[in-house]
Formats: sequence, C-alpha cells, structure tokens
Amino acid sequence: MMRFGAVTMLLMFGLAVAAAQQWGVPTGENLVRNPSFEEVDADGSPVGWRLPQRYAIDGTVARTGERSLTWENDDPDLYVLCSQPIDLQPGRRYDIRAFVRTEDVVGDDTGATICVEWRDQDGAWMGGSYPSGRKGDTAEWSEVGGLTARLPAEATNPTITCYVRRGMVGRAWWDDVCVRLVPERPMHSLLVGPYRGWITDDGPEQVQVTASFVLDDLDVPPADLRLGARLQPAAGGAALAEEGVAGITGEDVRLSLPVGGLAPGDYLVTVDLQDADGASICADEYRLTRREGPMPHSFIDRHNRLIVDGEPVFPLGMYWSSIDREQLERYVEGPFNCLMPYGSPNPEQMDLAQEFGLGVIYSIKDFYFGTRYCPAFITAEADEEAAVRERVRRYRDHPALMAWYLNDELPASMMDRLDAHQRWVEEEDPDHPTWVVLYQVGEVRRYVRSFDVIGTDPYPIPARPVSMAGRWTRITREAVDDARALWMVPQAFNWAVYRDGEDVRPPTPAELRSMTWQCICEGADGLIYYSWFDLRKDRQYPFDERWPEVKAVAQEVADLAPVLLSVEPTPEITVEADEAIHWTVRALDGETWLLMVSDSPEPTTATVRFAAPPQRVMAGEADVRIDGGEARLDFAPLEVKFLRWGG
Repeated sequence: MMRFGAVTMLLMFGLAVAAAQQWGVPTGENLVRNPSFEEVDADGSPVGWRLPQRYAIDGTVARTGERSLTWENDDPDLYVLCSQPIDLQPGRRYDIRAFVRTEDVVGDDTGATICVEWRDQDGAWMGGSYPSGRKGDTAEWSEVGGLTARLPAEATNPTITCYVRRGMVGRAWWDDVCVRLVPERPMHSLLVGPYRGWITDDGPEQVQVTASFVLDDLDVPPADLRLGARLQPAAGGAALAEEGVAGITGEDVRLSLPVGGLAPGDYLVTVDLQDADGASICADEYRLTRREGPMPHSFIDRHNRLIVDGEPVFPLGMYWSSIDREQLERYVEGPFNCLMPYGSPNPEQMDLAQEFGLGVIYSIKDFYFGTRYCPAFITAEADEEAAVRERVRRYRDHPALMAWYLNDELPASMMDRLDAHQRWVEEEDPDHPTWVVLYQVGEVRRYVRSFDVIGTDPYPIPARPVSMAGRWTRITREAVDDARALWMVPQAFNWAVYRDGEDVRPPTPAELRSMTWQCICEGADGLIYYSWFDLRKDRQYPFDERWPEVKAVAQEVADLAPVLLSVEPTPEITVEADEAIHWTVRALDGETWLLMVSDSPEPTTATVRFAAPPQRVMAGEADVRIDGGEARLDFAPLEVKFLRWGG
C-alpha cells in the first residue's frame, strides 16, 4: 500500500465519477429454477423442486402464470420442506423473496415462509437465513424474504426452501420465488471522532477516518484501488487538506486530516474509493463543525463517557414498556439511573420519571412507515421527517431526557432512512445523544452514520455460551474502532416469556454477573438490561425472586461507577490467561483497580505481571500473593475478581 500526496489527490477528486453502482440492491438473474412452478414433469411434479408429502402443484391458484406450490397439513407433528439446490457463491450475500398466501394456518410460529441454508464439506448444517412468515387467513398474496448473511468461505450445497414453520397446520401457497445476488458495498468508512464532528477550543487537532473493505463483489484488482480523504468547507471551495493511499490489501486503512486552526463554521470530509482511472466507486461524506462557546448540556466525550451538566455518567438501566408510579416505586429500590420505555412517554410520564430521579432514553424507534409498530399518524415515508422533528422538539428540553432511541434492530436495507433520522435529531437537538441497538453484530460498521451510541444485545441463556456477552461487546467495539460509546444490552430475562421449552430459563446470578462484567471489561460505557417487563411477566421464575438478583448485580456496577468513569493514567500491567478471562484497568484517587471476569463454566487461571510491583494487592478484603513481580489467580467458573492497590 502506497501513500500519495496532495497533487495526486487533487487530480483524483477532479476526475469524473464512474456510473453509480447500486450497492446493496439485488442484481442479475433469478437463481431459482422454475420459480413460479409453471414447469411440471409427467408426474405433475415441479421441475427442479423436491416435492415431499403434503406439497402439490395447484392449477387453480396463482399470483403469476397458471400454477403455484401448495401445502396442506393437519398434523402439527409432521414437518416437511420443499427445496431445490441452488448455486450460491461463498463470500456473497443474496436477496431471497417469495409471495405466499395462507388459509387457516395456525400455530405458535410465524407460518409460511422461505429460507436459504448451507452445509460444510461433510454435509453438516452450517447456517442459513430464515425470514419470518405469514399465518392465519391471507386472501391476498404477500411477500416474505430478506437479505441473507454472507455465505462462509467453506459453505457448500446451498438450498432454497419453501416451508411452513414447525408445529403448524392449515394450508399455504407459494409463487414467484426469487434469489438474486446483492453486491456488497466495497467500502465502509468511519469518522473516528470527535462526537458529532464537533471541533472545539479543546481539539482535536486532527480527525481520522478509517475504511474497511469487502472486495468480493468488486471487479477491480485491489492493487488498482485508491482511497482518499479530503477536507473542504461545506459551502464548497478548494480542499483544505487531503490524504490518500494507492493499493488496497483488504486491511483497514486509516487516514488523518489536520483540523486545528479551522475558522468557526461547517466543513465536509469526503472519503472516496476509486479505481485506477480515478473514477469513484463509492464515497462517504462526514460533517464537521468548528464550534464556538461551551459544550451542550449532554454529550459524549472523547473517552466515550456520557457527560451531563459537566459530570460523567455511567448509564445503568432497563428496558420498559410504559411508565407508571407503582412500578417506578419498585424500580428505584435498585441502583438504576435511567430506563428505556418502548411506550414513548407522554409529558406526565416524563415528569414522573424526573420526580424519581431517572433519566429517560426516549424511543422514536418506531417512526418508520411500514414497520410493525409504526404509529398511525405516520401514513407514508414522507411523514417521517415531520413526525421525528415534532417529537424531538416536544421533549428536547425536558429535564428527564437522557438520550434518543432511534433504531431497534432495523435492517441495513433501510440505511438511507436510518441516516436521515439521525440527521433530523442532530439538527433539532444538539443537547442529547442518540442510541441504537442491533442484533446484527457483524454489520455494525455499516450503521455507523446512524447513531452516536451503539449497543448490541447478546441473549445466550440457556442455548449458547455465556461468553457471547463479551464476544459481542468486543466485536461491537472493534467495529466502531473505539470511536463510539457502547451501551450494551445484557440478558436478564427468561426466554420462556417468548417461547416454550423444557430447558428455557433465565440467567443464574453467576451468569448475569459474569455477562455484566464481560461487557464492561470489553468496553461497555453503559448497560441497559433487557428487560423490566419480562421480569414481571415471568411465571416460571417469579419477579420477587429474580428482582433481588438483578438489583445485586446492578448495585455492584453502580458502586464501582466512579472507578469505571475515571480516565486517570494507569500503571503498566499485563495479564496472561486463556480467552475466557476478560479484564480492564482503571485508576482513581491513588488506587489502581484490575477488574477481571471469567466466562468459562470450568475453573481457569490467570497470571498478572506488574511492571512496578506494588507492596500489597487486595482482592476484596484478602491479600493477593505477589511472587517475582507477578500474581497467579485461580478463577472458579464464571467468577468475577476486583483487585486493587495503592500507588
């Protein structure tokens, strides 16, 4: 990879832009053979499809053409699928679609749908994509589908399947099944601070942009690619600074631009990926503002801390549905300082939260036309802007407001709308950050322009390892290059609230404590547990039993919040341990704290090495033995340890 200077950059940015590529849009031919079931063999079976019992071709119902696939089943224990092999390429993503109708389809799952699956070299299932389906009576055809995950390099034998989810009965039809390649945008960039692009008297002197690359769908050799970054006034004019590299290896690239000495006003940073002829393949723009005067009431500082009225805050809360006095009286028995109610609060509820000393993360995550819980007053996408701006103006000055909740796991296919909602909130309210939560942990970088604070929501118990909490936090932090605050969403609820199963249960106190400290040790700047309302709905494990457990874990976090929020310099130490051990170091008022947690269900060990060994190290009230400048620590399953020493 070769860096090039300002002269080359000026030439690059002056060249014509290549014809716009529709990244993220399905392209090319439909890869499904006989997608409308029009071709049948001598036995009446659809060509290309494996037709098991309960499936047939219906010549009386069709969306297009003359035929459709139908399924009829009165046995909830019978689970069969209609599939065909399909030629999909590892490393690629695909859009999968079909139209379905249903008649008296009932059961606990989502109904008639499609899926794509793939296997490994030995034929074992590796993964797949499973859109939600339709059930009940749907006289009209409706579309199901979505975007697949990126197929792993070792994926083989992919299939497309029409089916009704397990345990369901009734009748369903499919027509017009479609699988098309979705070219991945080859560059995802990130402005590495400052918060909302604000340059102040305190800096920074430089801004950095990081770009990551997905080149599978690009027909340009990596060696011929060029990446450039340019700073210029938002109103236009000559470049004030430029930097670039020639040749892309696939590794992340970071470029720096000087911003010290900028006059007050607005600026743009453009990040541009180009081919060898200087034609733009894709580009991103970021806004910078050289501010004058004090910082706002609430913002995220350069250490990713929430600052409210000049003081750092560690957001510690839970998801709620709606706010009422009786529930708040129980909630404030715990150490929580905020809550995130799905039911967008009215003025009286906001006043009630303020009365109890709680911050509200205000949800406008449903203000997207066509989404499941979109308010009735939004009747088209064109209504979204006015609705968002009005709601922000209504509550932006309320003293209980802590942040805005903009997105609850909405797909990357809505990115233009997600970015727009972020922009509208920024313009209406400079005083409060925005927060989004995604389960799409591998795609966080794609969303980075649509939030100030990011969270992901690992819910592993009981089917997956407890280590999921720390792993997702680390992946999320790395995706934003440590340049965005992380308010993670640990699991406190019991999956039995949502589904049946003999082994379904909530986290044990040890699991909840381990997941909490995994998140913190891997970089969480706040924790919003899921969820208060599920604790109250759980009939298997009553609220009065679970609530003390949750309070105890949260109280430990609250007690150590001053330590977690400290940005004092820390002494040099190293920790040698297997991947089950997560740790972080803080210093506060002359004491150093080493916070450690195991995610393993088995005992494990760690060795701590001190560059300057302290005379005494404490773990709680017990002394830790130091031998030759190091301490060996034994961890019970899921154990949390807090070490502290002076100096």
